[in-house]
Amino acid sequence: MIRAKDITLFKDNRKILDSIDFHVNKGEFVAIIGPNGAGKTTLIKVIVGLIKPSKGKVEIDGVKPEDFIKRRRGIIGYLPQKAIVNWSMPLKVLDVVLIEKVRPFGLFKRYSKEDLEKAEYWLEVFGVKDKINSYIKDLSGGEQQRVSLARCMFNDPEILILDEPNTAVDAVYNVKIYETLKKLCDERDMTTVMVTHDIGAVTMYVDEVMCLNVKLHCHGSPSLINYSEMLRTVYGQGLNIVIHGEQCKNCAFGINNDRTTH
Repeated sequence: MIRAKDITLFKDNRKILDSIDFHVNKGEFVAIIGPNGAGKTTLIKVIVGLIKPSKGKVEIDGVKPEDFIKRRRGIIGYLPQKAIVNWSMPLKVLDVVLIEKVRPFGLFKRYSKEDLEKAEYWLEVFGVKDKINSYIKDLSGGEQQRVSLARCMFNDPEILILDEPNTAVDAVYNVKIYETLKKLCDERDMTTVMVTHDIGAVTMYVDEVMCLNVKLHCHGSPSLINYSEMLRTVYGQGLNIVIHGEQCKNCAFGINNDRTTH
């Protein structure tokens, strides 16, 4: 589905990405982790075609990202780290979810019944349906982020690219977002690539973890990664990390799966 070959990028004579190679299969849920300044956001932008690498290439289904998007408009849902919506504008939540339906001077047009039902569905999936008629400026940061996720899903993307989707989201809803994304990948065969700092919790849900710090230091199943070594290599220090699993009966993050535990 997504293949990167020898991606290298220089900016102001500084190497941001160095010889990145990876392959993401259709329907996989992949997390990109790494410290601040590791190149995670830059790599995401290369994947969606917003930045051209100095060397190497990314292909989606065998073609350039921009050609893939032109061929089937709306197939990639993209949530950048910095919002594309001006949250101070007098827009309601419904308008944000349906923003691609808005044309110049068409903000107050009547949406179709199908559009309304679909918007309501995705707002309910991400737990903000009760805010549908609220102004976005009145929402909390976490609620705004969940509205953005509903917007990303409105066009039924085959690929979902998320740059820290849990920004400003509280710990309880963090878990719900991961659960929802995992369910969407499984039920819709949707490919999801997500940048996150939430190493301990996200490993319960993703199929693959990519450890990035300019170079791609590891890429594989969460249960097979040597986290102590990875943390020293990628973050430059040793830290303790807990991977939760079905044995965590009294743990708030315990789930039924076969991941490596404690």
